[in-house]
Amino acid sequence: MMRSPAVALIAALPLLFGFKMFESRNSEVEQGNAAMQAGKAEEALAHYDKAVAKLPAEPGVHLDRGSALYALSRFDEARQEFLRATEGGQDQKLKASAFRNLGNALSKLDKHKDAVEAYKRALALNPADKAAKWNLEIALRKQKEEEKKQQDDKDKNKDDKKDDKKDDKNKDDKKDDKKDDKNKDKDKDQKKDQNKDDQQKQDKQEKQPQPQKAPENQPERIQEMLKNLEANPKDLERERARLRAVRRGPPARDW
Repeated sequence: MMRSPAVALIAALPLLFGFKMFESRNSEVEQGNAAMQAGKAEEALAHYDKAVAKLPAEPGVHLDRGSALYALSRFDEARQEFLRATEGGQDQKLKASAFRNLGNALSKLDKHKDAVEAYKRALALNPADKAAKWNLEIALRKQKEEEKKQQDDKDKNKDDKKDDKKDDKNKDDKKDDKKDDKNKDKDKDQKKDQNKDDQQKQDKQEKQPQPQKAPENQPERIQEMLKNLEANPKDLERERARLRAVRRGPPARDW
């Protein structure tokens, strides 16, 4: 979605610092302020460190030290110093400045939601703080962008998980198909082996000698024939004559 030119301009512009250094008769604070005005943040920090050691409960000294750390891009340390500056003292403007600069440090750390709350606290203490109003608009815009990005990432993770589940299902289906194919091949092999065994048994049975059929009982057959002849005397007489003729016949020639 295209952003409007005004929104893009707000997001691109830097945060307004709006810092007014804490004034004190402490020599280390005065030297630190002078170094900060000269753009020597490292030197100023060294003086503020000494001032904090002497005045640990002074909110203004922590505010000054936090400003030096912020200038050195040590934003997390600056955040801690600005937070200490908000915890004590009765000067409402100083506390409002501490909350505004706390919001700046949080914005640099990409903690936009916390930065929004810090700017709101600053405006509650000093509604006329234009720098806090400006920075609040930037922080709100970045917070919305961050929330949208988080939601998009969440949706993307859901889609990725769905795709992973689909891939896993497809892999499982392929495994099942392969398993079925293996089972089919196994059944085929078992059937082949069974057929082979059956054929071998059949071949073995065919090679074995078959029992011969028992010959007919010859004596019984002759007795039956004699009975038939006795039943017919004429046939019996002819059979006897035939047998006598066969016995009296000339010997067979051997030439």
